Amino acid sequence: MKRTSRILRRILAVLTAVTALIYPGFMALMSAAGWSYNVRQGNYPAVFSTLAGWMYAGAVLLLLGTLAGLLGMAAKRQVCNLPALCGAVLGAACCMVALYRFCGYADAHFSGIGESMQPVSELYRDRLLPILLPAFLLLVLAVWNLVNDDAREWRITRRRQREEAENREAPKILGE
Repeated sequence: MKRTSRILRRILAVLTAVTALIYPGFMALMSAAGWSYNVRQGNYPAVFSTLAGWMYAGAVLLLLGTLAGLLGMAAKRQVCNLPALCGAVLGAACCMVALYRFCGYADAHFSGIGESMQPVSELYRDRLLPILLPAFLLLVLAVWNLVNDDAREWRITRRRQREEAENREAPKILGE
């Protein structure tokens, strides 16, 4: 059972890393870079600069959270799992706020794209909504890292060592 758990946790870690590189690492950063570029060129209004900032922040938080979650797989570095949880939640929230505000603006001000006149908001929603997948996988990985058997055994050992150190007899001061 323990071996199966380790294998499944490693598979989850690989899936988390790959999806984090694809969605927040590529799709979100490239969308934000496009918005920033178009603002600088004068094609988009200044509100897109703020949206790009939110998207950059969310993508970076998700990527850093993924890195912390991967580092937290070792029992000795389980303290990294709390930043991983925070990175997943805050990163996904930032990206989704930017996407929501963009879709609202795009529906009101942009027409469709291509021959089928697909709405711009629908195009970006299809590209950026999967950011929730690596965020969810990261949440699962971080929680699993906190409650797995190796981490529990390490915490018990550390607690026992700390109690032994506290209960150790004090050294003699006067040399009696």
